[in-house]
Amino acid sequence: MTTTRSKCATLSAALMAAGLLTGLPGTAAAQGGARTLTYQILMSEDPIGSEQVEIEPQGERTKVTVTATTRVKVLFINFRYDHKREELWKGGVLESMTATTDDDGTPHRIEMARDAGGYRLTVDGKTRQEPAGTLPLTLWTPQVLKHTQLLSLIDGAPYKVAARKVGAGPVEAGGKSVEAAHHRIEGDVERDLWFAADGTLLKTRFKRSGYDITYVLK
Repeated sequence: MTTTRSKCATLSAALMAAGLLTGLPGTAAAQGGARTLTYQILMSEDPIGSEQVEIEPQGERTKVTVTATTRVKVLFINFRYDHKREELWKGGVLESMTATTDDDGTPHRIEMARDAGGYRLTVDGKTRQEPAGTLPLTLWTPQVLKHTQLLSLIDGAPYKVAARKVGAGPVEAGGKSVEAAHHRIEGDVERDLWFAADGTLLKTRFKRSGYDITYVLK
């Protein structure tokens, strides 16, 4: 039973670390006015949750609000995951982020703000400094492909990564076939990402605890 619960916890953390949003600040996707998008979360072929993304241009800045919920049942264990996050971007640069997570009853809070030295990061009440080249694991933006150090959206854990382009081709997203560029992040975390030409994340896929996890735009 302990092994099964540990496996569930690892799976749930991975789901939230996917961090799917859309609407890259500074592109047509963000400049066309406020919009809301919904992603379905699948474990293998089974729906286990959803993520709603609200994108609100505010002059030179873009505010992005993410609300995600997953409910997973493995054997006789029910596991829940709830997350809410707000990000503020300017010119393709993250200015601030706040995130709250209920990881099956364990709460976490992250506050991240840009300053002269990079970012001031506070995780569950403990503050540290991060360099300017650091970015949270916000996979909604192609900017994440340019960074070699990412941070967990749950507990601020650092990830060393590298990204490469795999290829291009159509993917099913939003109820239709869309041409997309396929990229892969490798290292401490691994993600396959499909972006549309305007920077919109259409789909991501990864494996965690033996399960295939997919996020896809509805």
